Amino acid sequence: MINLTCIALQDYTGEQVTAKNLYAVLLGNKTAVTGGSRKVINSKPNDHIFIYYTDHGGAGSLGMPNVPFVYAGDFIKVLRQKHASKSYSKMIIYVEACESGSIFEGLMPQDHNIYVTTAANAQESSWAAYCPGMETPPPSEYKTCLGDAYSVSWMEDSETHNLKKESIKQQYEVVKARTAPRNESSIGSHVMEYGDRTFKDEMLFLYQGFDPAKSSITKRQLLMPSLKGAINQRDADILFMWNKYEQLDGGSEE
Repeated sequence: MINLTCIALQDYTGEQVTAKNLYAVLLGNKTAVTGGSRKVINSKPNDHIFIYYTDHGGAGSLGMPNVPFVYAGDFIKVLRQKHASKSYSKMIIYVEACESGSIFEGLMPQDHNIYVTTAANAQESSWAAYCPGMETPPPSEYKTCLGDAYSVSWMEDSETHNLKKESIKQQYEVVKARTAPRNESSIGSHVMEYGDRTFKDEMLFLYQGFDPAKSSITKRQLLMPSLKGAINQRDADILFMWNKYEQLDGGSEE
């Protein structure tokens, strides 16, 4: 089992965070990696892989700190190559980005043992959460949003449950319900799923690992409370700048 959430050290930072390195890491190709620790996913046929990707997004693309971005056709090609190498058993991919569904819609194979969920469909923004001024704000020293509705939903669900007793399907339903638009408002996004859905009844610990401290957690209502507010991801930067402006002490309004 390869559990990327347990890696504390940062293997690739700054200029090393590139689409080229991402693809090389996924394919286990050390010779194609530039800089960093040169660690790759050297998985075997019986391994389970969990990937969580978060950045900005647009139609058919995922953001990267350095150009070029990750494009739908390139990413799907890499996943096909990974499948052809027979170097994993099953894989789960969680993607947090605006229009993240556009990376997989109509492109993701359904017979590659890869299951994908995205924070938004192919036409909508994802939503930031835990922002200043909301009912559950960040600490006062932070003037920016601390999370995204989709991401905090799956993370908080995993943190508060025994993953040996919670299935992939159950978490998907929890995250989908918690992230969805509320009532008549447009706050929220539509969590989507793509790829192979035949193994959704498997328990999450196979992919996200297991914390023995949670082994005594009894089965209970999985749905977390609704988020107390969210903001369109593309407005989150504006909110940050507005909060910085309000902190100015007699400075110019320009």
